[in-house]
Amino acid sequence: MRFLVLVASAGFVLSGCGEMAANLPPDYALGEIDGPNVFDAPATQTLQFSDMSPGRPMGFRIDSVITFGQRQTYQVVLTLPPEYVFNGFDSFGPVGTRIGAYGFEFNSASPGPDRLFPVYSTDANDAWVDANLDGAFNVLKPQIQHSYDAQQSNVITITLPRGGDGTTGVGTATFSSDVMASLRSGIFTNPATAGDYSVSLSFTSVDPETGDANDNAGAPPETFSIPTVVTIANSSMSASVLPNSRAVPFNAAATAFATIANGGNTALNNCRIELLTVVKGGFSYQTTDPNTNALTGTINTPVNIPASSNQSFVIAFTPTQEFYNSAVDFTPEPLEFAFVCNEAQAPVIPGVNTLQMSSGTVALPDVIAIAATQSGGGVLYLGGTTERGGIGVAGMNIGAAGTISVTPRSGLTASAPVAALDGANAIATPALSLAICETTNQAGGACISAPQPTLSVSYAANEVRTFTIVAVGQGQVIANNPAVNRVFLDFTEGDEARGGTSVGVTTESRPR
Repeated sequence: MRFLVLVASAGFVLSGCGEMAANLPPDYALGEIDGPNVFDAPATQTLQFSDMSPGRPMGFRIDSVITFGQRQTYQVVLTLPPEYVFNGFDSFGPVGTRIGAYGFEFNSASPGPDRLFPVYSTDANDAWVDANLDGAFNVLKPQIQHSYDAQQSNVITITLPRGGDGTTGVGTATFSSDVMASLRSGIFTNPATAGDYSVSLSFTSVDPETGDANDNAGAPPETFSIPTVVTIANSSMSASVLPNSRAVPFNAAATAFATIANGGNTALNNCRIELLTVVKGGFSYQTTDPNTNALTGTINTPVNIPASSNQSFVIAFTPTQEFYNSAVDFTPEPLEFAFVCNEAQAPVIPGVNTLQMSSGTVALPDVIAIAATQSGGGVLYLGGTTERGGIGVAGMNIGAAGTISVTPRSGLTASAPVAALDGANAIATPALSLAICETTNQAGGACISAPQPTLSVSYAANEVRTFTIVAVGQGQVIANNPAVNRVFLDFTEGDEARGGTSVGVTTESRPR
């Protein structure tokens, strides 16, 4: 479900372009000091919400263009009705947590943005854009604020001091580029009730004479507003990604398998997978034969999915390193995808259909893990609120050797927003006691030692290890809702993800 919103990305369009000038390709020469007085909507732009289901955490991606000579934007105001819940820019962790990014793509032949700038939280209501990648805030960098108007609508104000180029006297864009921006799912929560909701965007240009804020002299800034309607509706689609974590060196492809399930009674058309997260690297998808995992169809080509059917895919992401004045660490937020057809869109579920990426200049441990339950359906049925159950896991390290922590946990993935765990729309963590042991590498293998809350394992390259997770109910009912109630197994090295898998969990009995 894609919604066209004219110049939705104008709020991000020219941030840092003055600082970027020295890093542009040679054929992108700077323009004259002032171009034509233009402040119009670009011809091509889209706004893609990460989730369109009622009561679900939501973020968004914006794609647009800027053209040489276009009037710079000073401020953009996005207004969402009161039914949307703002969870705070600090929803994902402490001050300074990365909550999104935006990028410029000068060369369409290269994968992903040619220049990428992260967005960091300042506090619950404020965030900023690191427009020169020095990790330090200053007042000339783009700023984002949240507030409420008199009707309690959510107001997001994006300010680009001096039009984002850091220079007064230059009021128009000095280069042309595709522009993309994203904020993570969980910044907002969708309205709890399905229906149509009015969203508005208003845009104010820089002062024509100063290239900065309005000085109330001479010609005033130009303005325009664009309304649109967003439809919130329950979806018959669902999607999954396995494994949910990969770790590869720069310029190496990380692959995973994805499935789109059509749970409805009618066919879904033009179904595809789009990368929502703005991140430096290339992305592709292609259909597969679910019985053999062999590639079918044509790369990056949508397909139709019949009623009550599934379609399997392989997705690939190739991370590349960002350089500004020097190399910049690869530290993106978890990759989110839009699993979307003409008629519907699958909800984003952290750890179920997202992908945690790690990358660097050298090979990293990269554990591909598979979990199995007795039911064989990806759900652990405990059969009572105090009963015990087991999950079998096999993990192969296809990367470099390393010492890996292996830790089970219940609830949402560690990359889920804090907002999903706290507040009016809180999702309760399943009440479980969890422990893990390594097992003999055989079918039905026994624990090598007593189960522990976490294990430290020296993983050799190409080594396969097996584990059992022991889960014990703590006297509370756990509903059979695998989108929320899950047991995860994290493979980590320090604070970095090196692998992961999960299964659903419920205190109900196994169906017969």
